[in-house]
Amino acid sequence: MSTHDASAVDRVGVMTARGRLGRGVRRVVSALADPERTAVRGAVRAALVLPGLFAIGRYVVGDQSFATFAVFGGFALLIMTDFGGTSRERLRSYLLATVCGAVLVALGTLASGTAVAAAATMFVVAVVITLLAAVVGGHIGTARLGLLLAFVLSVTLPPATTQIPARVGGWVFAGVAATLAGLLVLPRGGPSVLNRAAVAACRAAADLVDALGRDTDRLGECRDVAARAVAVTRTRFSATANRTIGSRRRRRAYAELIGDLQLLVGVAGHPLYRPGRSRRGTGTEEGLVAAVSGTLRASAAALDTAGEPPEVRVLERERTAHRYAMERRVRELLARSTATGQIVDALAVDHTVRVLAYLAGAVAGNIGVTANRTSWRPGGPGHEEPGDRRARHRHVEWLAPSAATGSTALRNSLRTGVGLALSVWIAGRLGLPHAFWVVLGTLQVLRTSALGTARSVARAVAGNVVGVAVGSALIVVTADRPALLWALLPPAVFLAAYTSGSQRLLLSQAAFTVDLLIIFNLLAPVGWRLGLIRLVDVGIGVALSVALSLLLWPHGARRQLVRTAAAYQRAATGQLRHALDRALTGRTVDRRPTPSAGLRMRAELALGDYLSERPSAPLDPSSALALVVAANYLAMAANLLESAVVEFGQRTDGCADVAEPVRSARQALLDRLERLADRLAGRDADGSPAPPSSDRPGPEAAVQACLDRWRHDEAVAGPAMVLVFTAEWIRSADEVADDLVGRVDRATAAAERPWWR
Repeated sequence: MSTHDASAVDRVGVMTARGRLGRGVRRVVSALADPERTAVRGAVRAALVLPGLFAIGRYVVGDQSFATFAVFGGFALLIMTDFGGTSRERLRSYLLATVCGAVLVALGTLASGTAVAAAATMFVVAVVITLLAAVVGGHIGTARLGLLLAFVLSVTLPPATTQIPARVGGWVFAGVAATLAGLLVLPRGGPSVLNRAAVAACRAAADLVDALGRDTDRLGECRDVAARAVAVTRTRFSATANRTIGSRRRRRAYAELIGDLQLLVGVAGHPLYRPGRSRRGTGTEEGLVAAVSGTLRASAAALDTAGEPPEVRVLERERTAHRYAMERRVRELLARSTATGQIVDALAVDHTVRVLAYLAGAVAGNIGVTANRTSWRPGGPGHEEPGDRRARHRHVEWLAPSAATGSTALRNSLRTGVGLALSVWIAGRLGLPHAFWVVLGTLQVLRTSALGTARSVARAVAGNVVGVAVGSALIVVTADRPALLWALLPPAVFLAAYTSGSQRLLLSQAAFTVDLLIIFNLLAPVGWRLGLIRLVDVGIGVALSVALSLLLWPHGARRQLVRTAAAYQRAATGQLRHALDRALTGRTVDRRPTPSAGLRMRAELALGDYLSERPSAPLDPSSALALVVAANYLAMAANLLESAVVEFGQRTDGCADVAEPVRSARQALLDRLERLADRLAGRDADGSPAPPSSDRPGPEAAVQACLDRWRHDEAVAGPAMVLVFTAEWIRSADEVADDLVGRVDRATAAAERPWWR
């Protein structure tokens, strides 16, 4: 090789190395990104308060137990727990966390007498806290790690019931200080990044509705913009839901707001009418389009300025006025001998706008909840409202489906409970001096799947090795000079707090380990060998996590998401069957469908767990989300169809004899949806796909025949309108099924993959 070639190879190698280094730096910077300065605020707050707690407990109170629980209470309530929401909500949450933590400290101390009692109590506490955090969410989810730390610390320290007052006193002291600091020292604002994303999504949805009604040439462009805005909002929500949103009620309102916007963009971007035929309605929809757009823009303004939510009763009045205007317009068109096909196309446009009005009302209602206002939500027969005020009294109903066999919330809770209980028992039997490090090692790496646990193990171990190396070096340098260690404590706390909310487990573990080595050497100087003890203890906890992840549901949320989505889709199909039967028979069907609110919650919990695993092929996040959104769409169709039956009357005379094609289309649709649900559930024997909707004759002829009959018989008006909307919902649901076919294939493939792939 010539000198020139060798130098060229060297330059390529250097450029490659620089590129790798640059990508690594960018990944670290991205992981530590803090656009709202939330992490900086929390880190400064912790660095100012936590060393003071430790110093007061160590030198003023002069009790080692008090000092230990004061400093770790500060970790729990200032670093692991950072409540959001309004000042009143934060005050209430900090005080409740302080009280609950004090009870757990006392309970853990009492249960620490024997290894069996300690492990059994740890199991119960971990299951209850983890399950409530998953189901109720909000501030309970935010406080989960802090409350678990309170119990783990007290149950793994040497049993000493005489130390309960000092331990509880140290925790309460830390809780009071954390409460005051959270409210007065650089208090966080609301979830402004999430708000800005939601505001942009509402405005983009309003632009899409305007394009649907006035500027159809821009429909595709506006649809893409609105879809991206909703996707950004969902991403922001996933990143901030447990930190800054606040109460469970507001958190669920944000979740429902995003779901409503996604449905609205889907309906407006892919209208219920057939664009190839006509984009013109009956001529009465313009006022309703303006009301929908105005409601969305008013919702954006209310969220942007924290003002009053829009008065959506105006939207409902416009929707009612549109119903009567639409009927009058159809009568006029029939009187002019307008072709029934044109009337059907025009009614499909109006139907789309009416659905958008319903969804815009739901968006505005959730905007009101996020702003802590009382607001109206649209309703109708069968309408599910799991996020409204009545839901406050239905916690038991929420817990029941979440605690059912197969629920990801229950499985994750049991996995956590078993893991922590075994860690407590093993550490107690081995007589380890720092037994709680074993339990924390288990807690920090245990994930919802074996693959996720394996990935976190390497980062956690590497982080602890780095932290031990840095911390031991600091201990050696500051030997016999505790003042230097005290000087190093605030910056170490700042680093631990700043990295605690990032996605970089290695950095957070390294920073936390440095903190621990400094604190324990200030409590009782033992030198750099303490780092080796920590590595051994953490290694035991990590090994236990790996073993548990292999034994207890190693597939994680992937398979459960597919199964719960199948159950939810089947329940939503049952609701749609009930609504279609009522629309086509004109009477209330005796057999009520399976309520889908609980199944929806289970599916959404499984979806959240699955997305937290950062999935890729074959079931990508968009396909996983589509499984749940499709079931939401079917449930919405059922609710609105039953509302149409009530609005236009339940008389069946006049069109029953010509409605057979609609009934046939109904049966074909339901069979197809149930077949898709069976495939998702793994119960489809031959795996052959259901026939697409384009292969079957549609119900248009029956609808046109009914409209022709209305031309000569006014008594047919109600049944004709219901039949029109029924046919439209059947066709729309058929298109949803078309879209599901490929996604169901990917989902079933993902469910059958081995856990290590």
